[in-house]
Amino acid sequence: MNRKTLVLPAVAGLLAPLLAACGGAEEGGAIVVGTTDQFIATADAPAPLDPAFAYDTGAWNILRQTVQTLMHVPRDSGEPVPEAAQTCGFSDKASESYRCKLRAGLTFADGTPITAEDVKFSIERVLKIKSDNGTAALLSNIDTIETKGTDEVVFHLKTPDATFPYKLSTPVAGILSKAKYEAGKLREGFDVDGSGPYTMKVEREGDKATRFVFTKNPAYKGDITLRNEKVELRPYADANTMGRALESDDIDMMARSLSRQQIKDLTETPTDGIEVIEVPGLEIRYLGFNTKAPAVQEK
Repeated sequence: MNRKTLVLPAVAGLLAPLLAACGGAEEGGAIVVGTTDQFIATADAPAPLDPAFAYDTGAWNILRQTVQTLMHVPRDSGEPVPEAAQTCGFSDKASESYRCKLRAGLTFADGTPITAEDVKFSIERVLKIKSDNGTAALLSNIDTIETKGTDEVVFHLKTPDATFPYKLSTPVAGILSKAKYEAGKLREGFDVDGSGPYTMKVEREGDKATRFVFTKNPAYKGDITLRNEKVELRPYADANTMGRALESDDIDMMARSLSRQQIKDLTETPTDGIEVIEVPGLEIRYLGFNTKAPAVQEK
């Protein structure tokens, strides 16, 4: 890649559509992305990439490459559109019944056909495991899940929820195979199997993942158009180390998370060959403080 790219933190959660729009040195070539997100499997959190547990932006970026959801939010729009689904929508005026029909010919990366039962299994698995990471809360308004034939699934909600399509677009609602995931147990380690745009291999040192290699999934059928046959994601200890990797051409792009000083320097005094791009994202950052603390009691 002749031109290196720095992506501001607003890209959070949207790495898949970003890569879909980014070519390598040649059209369709590989691209190497740096990140400061860390991926560690510990005794307390042994399954960092299981959709029933993962609830952080870094893990979701990994899952968006490898696991399909019924809906997804396109890079250029805030409204969810069908992904693994051919059509989705509320089938009642009260917004309590949401019906999706799967795309024809959907399979997992290993060639196993995807059916409505796989969708039902995946969602019910999250609710059954109910990990202490809080992930299941996104789907807690589901009362029952009904399948109609092999390609139609209906979600009956406890209360009206106009935001339900957005929840189905998050990796917690990723479609998983019963052959690779147990119904009541988290999948430990870094392996992920799904029907997403990429398959993935992981390099690790001890309990830490050091390199992710994504390869285009030839079996993928969905709404995302890819321009890269292979993508690498390399975690770095901090933003400065990642910045030096960009300058030395070890990586082509860096995102999540840049330091304030890096953003200031590269915005005010651009470096030749490095382009700063700001794109929309789904991450919200907020500042909270204790109004009873002595320092702020005095209005």
